[in-house]
Amino acid sequence: MRGLWIASLCVALICASHLSAAPTTTSNGTPAQTNSTDESAIRGVVDDFAKSWNAPGMPGFEDLFTPDADFVVITGVWFQGRDKIVTYHRALLAGHYKGSHLSPENVSVRLLSPQVAVAHVDWKSSYLDQGKELEQTALMTLTLAKQDDGWKIAAAHNTLTSGPRFCFHKPPTPQAGAAAPH
Repeated sequence: MRGLWIASLCVALICASHLSAAPTTTSNGTPAQTNSTDESAIRGVVDDFAKSWNAPGMPGFEDLFTPDADFVVITGVWFQGRDKIVTYHRALLAGHYKGSHLSPENVSVRLLSPQVAVAHVDWKSSYLDQGKELEQTALMTLTLAKQDDGWKIAAAHNTLTSGPRFCFHKPPTPQAGAAAPH
C-alpha cells in the first residue's frame, strides 16, 4: 500500500511540474507576458494612481479604471462605475484634500490568472487641515483586469490604518461591571 501511495505522489508531482512549466497563452494563442512584466505593469498602475492624485485636476485618473469599476472609499461609501469614482475623487481633491500628497509605501502583487491580479498597497498621505499638516495611512486592495490597453483597476477598497478619522465613530463606553472589549 505504501508503494502505491509513493507512486501516486510521484505521478502527481511529475504532472504538476509539467503543468507549471507549460507556457501561459492569451485567448488568441499568443504567449502571455511573464509574471515579472505583469507585476511591473501593475506597479505602474499604482504609481500612476499616485501621480494623478498628486497633480492638480487628477489628469489621467479615469484611464486607470475599467468602465464598470467599483471603489469603496475610506468612509465605506461604495461607488459603482468609473465616472462616479472619478467625479467623487476629483471633488474630494478640489475640497478637503486639495494639495494633498499620496505615496505608495509598500506594494504587494499576486497574479490570480494571466488576466486578473490583486494588489495590496500601503499608502501614506499628507494634507493640510485648517493650516495644520496631517498624515494618514491606508491599505488599499485593488483587483486589476488585463485589458487590450494594459492593466486596469476593476475594484478597489481603501481602509484607513492610521491618522485623523481613523476611527469614524466614538467607541461605546463600557457599562459599569461589563467586561472591557478585547
